Amino acid sequence: MWGIFLIIRKQNVNRTKGQAMGFHFRLLLLFLSPVSVTVAVYRDSADVPRLGPPIVDAHQREIIAFRPDFASLPCAVRGRSSTTAYEWRKDGHGLILTPAKYRLVDGELQIFSLKRPEDEGKYQCVAYNEDDAEISLPTYLRIAYMEPFERTVRLPIVVTEGDTFRIRCDAPDHYPLGAYSWYKGFPLQRVEPDERIFISNKNGDLFFRYATLQDSGNYSCEVAPHMYYPTAHSPATSVILRSGNVTSRPPHVVLSPEVVHAVEGQTVTMQCFDDAYPVSETVWKRRARREASDELPLPENAVLQSNDHLLILPDVRRDSDGYYSCEVENTLGRMSILGRLTVNVPAKVTSPGTETPLRLGENITFKVTFEGTPPMTVTWYRNANEVVTSGKYVIKGDTLTVTDLRFTDRGRYQCMVQNEYGADQVFFSLVAVEPAIVTPLQDPQTAILGENATVSVSWEASPPLTISWRHGDTTVASVNMDDTQTVTIINPRINLTKEGWLFINDVTPDDEGEYTVTVSNQFGQAQASNHLTVIALPTEKLGTNNIPLVIGVNVAIAVVIIVGVAVAVWIIRKRRRDRVRSPARPDAVILRPGRDEAFRVRLYIDDKVPVNEDFGTEDTQALTADL
Repeated sequence: MWGIFLIIRKQNVNRTKGQAMGFHFRLLLLFLSPVSVTVAVYRDSADVPRLGPPIVDAHQREIIAFRPDFASLPCAVRGRSSTTAYEWRKDGHGLILTPAKYRLVDGELQIFSLKRPEDEGKYQCVAYNEDDAEISLPTYLRIAYMEPFERTVRLPIVVTEGDTFRIRCDAPDHYPLGAYSWYKGFPLQRVEPDERIFISNKNGDLFFRYATLQDSGNYSCEVAPHMYYPTAHSPATSVILRSGNVTSRPPHVVLSPEVVHAVEGQTVTMQCFDDAYPVSETVWKRRARREASDELPLPENAVLQSNDHLLILPDVRRDSDGYYSCEVENTLGRMSILGRLTVNVPAKVTSPGTETPLRLGENITFKVTFEGTPPMTVTWYRNANEVVTSGKYVIKGDTLTVTDLRFTDRGRYQCMVQNEYGADQVFFSLVAVEPAIVTPLQDPQTAILGENATVSVSWEASPPLTISWRHGDTTVASVNMDDTQTVTIINPRINLTKEGWLFINDVTPDDEGEYTVTVSNQFGQAQASNHLTVIALPTEKLGTNNIPLVIGVNVAIAVVIIVGVAVAVWIIRKRRRDRVRSPARPDAVILRPGRDEAFRVRLYIDDKVPVNEDFGTEDTQALTADL
């Protein structure tokens, strides 16, 4: 059995049906609401929020164009809107977007009819709206190319059986570094590397540990810069074998590790090949210094390939730096040779950006900390324009000082740190927001007599501001929203939260009325108002029937209550008054009013006792008289 009670003031028994319906609905909402009442203030739909500056997300350090007729440079922006506009700069200068050469599609720069080296270089996207602008980190455009092999006839190589020999690829200039393969004879047969044969991944040269009679023939080198780029084949090189005997010999390294300068995150390959016979075993080791005798373990992700002639180090880090030795040994001897890996670190900002309130007339200094392989450059930007030392700005390497602050100095300052291997950036904001308050609800809000109420307001303003509250024409509380949080209280029952909200303890009838909040700082002020209505609960008394009262406290019960009230009100209001025969009803318990002149009607909804009576004006008077 579900119980529902409605609270009605005696002086309102003559209101119209429309008024009664609205009052019932308000009371139902109050019944289902928590004890603490919040008077919320919301943004007016007519207000246009600040978009904030666009933020360029995507950044590729290098883009390689493999098509000679087309290249695309993306400019992905967060906070993009219909008012966001774009421009591009090449090598620090604005790019003139001639229709035959360039096209701009949602910030993406499309370049046609590429020419090398004219179209190669450093590109930066600038995205801007009415609030601010941002320039992207640099992207370097490279155009893939492959020069043709020289078509001159290559001299034959004459080798004695058992000797070590090498066929040079002599690949033409090309970019990016290609993959090398070798083919022999006609039809072409691919030469597969093994413990006797090795192909250098640096220049494509083909090495034979010792020659056999089957090695005679014509050899051609193939270079493939990219899977989508045409391959190129060298002129044939003839190998002529003379009979002989394979002689045993200790190892001698003919292709040794070299000094490798890598960028953090790259994959590094070191190679080592010797001419030993019998075939040697290859072991790779690592140490921190050239003279050091103590070994360091190879990086955990190190991989050995091509019969251990290749040492592959994926995703190198600073701790991968050091000396790598290739040790080859057979039964006749042993040889060791060193290679050096230097890992260069791209520029990286190590300090977070800050958001600082603007204070008129003061100076502000922004400082950035960073790391990376020197030399490093630091560039400061404001609205995508480079900031230089002047009467307004003072730049000293990693710091920028803005002097004599004015309201027009508000916004974001961008610091870009670069070296040869990468770039990073950080943003500093000077926040200066004129006070703005969201518009209050039009419907008055309610609080329960004797309970607590919180009147909240949503505002935006910077730097720190003052918030004051008035009840009618009387100021009841104020607070300075700075570090001190100084609060002034007029009424001991009223306090302010740390957010500046008004908190009313033990609500009384005198608390009802209009509340106005004023938010102000050095750039202006704003106000908003809302009405607080106080509703009193009746005094709690039990009837003689002692009917149990069940109050729903979860969502399921609340749904039943709402549906039950809707059905009950609809049926009651549709009944004719001439159906009222007696005030003594088995399905209604009338309690004597308390001192606040309110009384309670409890209606029970179940399958046995339907609610089907309306207590109108005459009925109410009769029922009250009978009590």
